[in-house]
Amino acid sequence: MFALLIAAVVANFSAVKAPTSDYATAYQEAQQDGKPLMVVVSAQRCPACVSLKNTTLRELESSGQLEDVRLVTVDSDAEPKLASQLMRGQMIPQIIVFSQPEVGRWQRTQLTGYQTTGTVRNLLRKVVSPLRRG
Repeated sequence: MFALLIAAVVANFSAVKAPTSDYATAYQEAQQDGKPLMVVVSAQRCPACVSLKNTTLRELESSGQLEDVRLVTVDSDAEPKLASQLMRGQMIPQIIVFSQPEVGRWQRTQLTGYQTTGTVRNLLRKVVSPLRRG
């Protein structure tokens, strides 16, 4: 019984799998693939961060809506220097999307705090649509 409980807890915390394990790799893959880079800066101690991963990102991933971006999560406790370089302000979670609507011109778009599936979906439409047209 205890093993089932542990398995359920672990499954809950690993709800959204990032296709890449670290920021540097995700950045490199985004450049190679020409896909936007979506960075989620969060922390395990943050209830809004855990909820964002387990609801919003899980739903977007399961419906295939994250296929057009490179997704990576940066834990602000485990990587404080990288997190502070990426973040604007101190509030977490932060969803930061780097996209290249025109060759040679990078654009940064950010959402701060817990976000609904619809809000993130709208952000993704804005950054992915220009790439599909080009």
